[in-house]
Amino acid sequence: MQLYLIRHAETVHNVGKVLAGTTDSALTNHGMAQINCLAQHFVSNSTKFMTVFSSDLSRARITAEGVCRAQVPPAGETPLQPILTPNLREKDYGSMEGCFWKTPPPLPRPRDWVIPETKASMRKRAQDFFDEQLLPILMRDPHGRQNIAVVAHGIMLQELWTYFIGIFNPADTNMTTLHTNPVWSNTGYMTILITPIPTERTMLPNVVPNFTFVVLSIDDKKHLANLHRTRGGVGAAAHDMKQRKIDQFFR
Repeated sequence: MQLYLIRHAETVHNVGKVLAGTTDSALTNHGMAQINCLAQHFVSNSTKFMTVFSSDLSRARITAEGVCRAQVPPAGETPLQPILTPNLREKDYGSMEGCFWKTPPPLPRPRDWVIPETKASMRKRAQDFFDEQLLPILMRDPHGRQNIAVVAHGIMLQELWTYFIGIFNPADTNMTTLHTNPVWSNTGYMTILITPIPTERTMLPNVVPNFTFVVLSIDDKKHLANLHRTRGGVGAAAHDMKQRKIDQFFR
């Protein structure tokens, strides 16, 4: 299995340096351009996805839909659609949703204050996603060379990463560059190759046995090399899905 951990495209909250969390932040025009670049990048590299999983928040869903739309299905097969799950949602910042990144919590806390989601809660969601979605694919066809995409959010992807390196045997883990806390740019992706080991190994507690875990790339964003933000504030503005494209006026 080759696993692609992808962060969603740029949003209005990203540009404004505001915590979005579970808030459905709108994608910017630049973010939509990032999705097009990402989708065409996979097509040009002949990367065909068997399955695409996505957070059900719109910024991740629209990113995943863009990747799926560019994948041309074999004749007679249903076009690829993302499988949505709340387990891949971003951290819930509680009452801090909508605040600037570096805003300290108020003291004293209001009575209706909602505390942010804990790391334990996010780790449980990462575990549930792996157990319910990825592990069945891995065990059903361990020698398969299928490509699987996971479209999520910056903090949630870090939790997935931490969970993965905790369940694979360290002796069978190979990382080109060791990152204990990797980061993801908008539409940046990490590529992980998970393959079976031909020989039996001693099983360790809480470890997925007999698989190697190789990190091929971290925050890969080559697809954005030639992309420039539209000037005049247009690129950072919220994308209007109903807005007609310029080529529609000249048919």
